[in-house]
Amino acid sequence: MFSYRFFLKQAWNITKTYRHLWFFGIFAAFIAIGGEYQILGSGMNSEPGGLFASSGFLLLYTLFNPTLYQGIAEMASGNPAAFWAIASVLALALVMTLVMVYLAIVSQAAIVMQSARAMVSKKKDLEMTISEGLVGGRRHFWKVLAINITSCVTISLSFFIISLPLVFLFFTDTTVLAIAYIILFIVFVPIALSIALIMKYAIASRVLEGTGYTASLENGWEIFRKNWLVSLEMALILFIINFAVGILTLIVLFLFFIPLFVFSLQLYAPFLTALSSMLIIVVMIVVASILNTFQISTWTSLFLHLQTKRGRSKIERLFQSK
Repeated sequence: MFSYRFFLKQAWNITKTYRHLWFFGIFAAFIAIGGEYQILGSGMNSEPGGLFASSGFLLLYTLFNPTLYQGIAEMASGNPAAFWAIASVLALALVMTLVMVYLAIVSQAAIVMQSARAMVSKKKDLEMTISEGLVGGRRHFWKVLAINITSCVTISLSFFIISLPLVFLFFTDTTVLAIAYIILFIVFVPIALSIALIMKYAIASRVLEGTGYTASLENGWEIFRKNWLVSLEMALILFIINFAVGILTLIVLFLFFIPLFVFSLQLYAPFLTALSSMLIIVVMIVVASILNTFQISTWTSLFLHLQTKRGRSKIERLFQSK
């Protein structure tokens, strides 16, 4: 019998048992931004796509802004020392970003690979290590990176199309543009959400079956096409879990750690302030890593089932029972 509880329970047991996966969950969380949970929550933001979309537009605007390069040229000629100092900082930031992207992609593949291995194994406690996960994740780096880039570009393009009427509304306030925005939002948000879910199956196909880029996308599309309602229901369930854990984490922080931080500021105690700040950061990182490991494992478990069997959504079962 098809049950969401089975996949969630299986993923949670793996998350609890193989705690080394939390290490990968820390880095994989960086590419979770802008995924299906961001899309589901876009209705609560003041702009479509939230921070994910707006950051991309800001970056594109900055890169194609002629005044940027004019200012760089003026600084290089007028104040070379400041120019090279800023250039060094930017170069270091670029290197760190590339390293984080590399670790994020490798970690994503590692969680899929090792969680699937634990699911199909008859042993309850396999011997799996971080180094083994890094080695396995590196083998899939370029293909998984290409799939993530495809997802990022297509989702950003969807939100860009949605945002076009809002841009024109700044210059002319008409009912037609408002209606156009509503229509585009209704059309492209489900498309963006579908793309995010297809890419999850595509990544699992690449890591677990070794398929190429095109074949992975085709497999992801086929699984989603046959099980689109199941995929949407699972995304909604994980979104609710993600939201609930976020609220619970905030409550814990405000009850225990943030009061300690405020108290340390009032006492002018630098050591206590640093300690309380570090505790807040550690709690947030640990929660994010556990939650992300659980979510990737859940999608991996669902993928393994949908490879051979068709899922039955809760809505279908409710209508059939009636």
